[in-house]
Amino acid sequence: MSRTAYRRAVASFLETAGKVQPEQWGSPALGIWSVRDLVGHTSRSITRVEQFGVQRAPSVDITSAVHHYRRSLRQPSDDQRVAERGIAAGQELGDDPLAMMNADWARTEQVLDATGDDTIIAYDNGGIRFVDYLETRVFELTVHTLDLANAIGVPVEPSREAMGVTLQLLAALALESGRGAPLALSGTGRGPLPDGYSVLG
Repeated sequence: MSRTAYRRAVASFLETAGKVQPEQWGSPALGIWSVRDLVGHTSRSITRVEQFGVQRAPSVDITSAVHHYRRSLRQPSDDQRVAERGIAAGQELGDDPLAMMNADWARTEQVLDATGDDTIIAYDNGGIRFVDYLETRVFELTVHTLDLANAIGVPVEPSREAMGVTLQLLAALALESGRGAPLALSGTGRGPLPDGYSVLG
């Protein structure tokens, strides 16, 4: 499921990015990010699969997609670093972002085809199974494709596979963070989520 979901999440993201009009690249998108910054950040869920997919680790240090987020987001300065990397990634896309991202995807797809689900890859924070890392990339691609669609004013409907992985991970993160009750209540029509609610905090 994660492998199919990842392919479809990438396809949806690239299709949506292809709808960005020339005058929209500098428009506000998410927080301090412009559309270019947001696209740059999201494109890292393609390039990092290529990067980490060929690196091997001797053991599993990160046991699940949830564990990945708990370890990756535990430092107070993480938000600032993510924001800065997104801006840098946006600039690196150059004058033809879509051509750059399609070339990145062509290389990444080769790594995807050559790497087994249970392969232990070396991520920044330690070894993680490839299939678990792919779940985190599906989550990032799906959420940020929705962000991008909102920013440029186009409709998007993520694939069932990609949305399934995203919602399952969202629920698991809510449970792990102790924030499951508000999500359950809101999801069943019993009121809005509290201001500032996030399962990633």
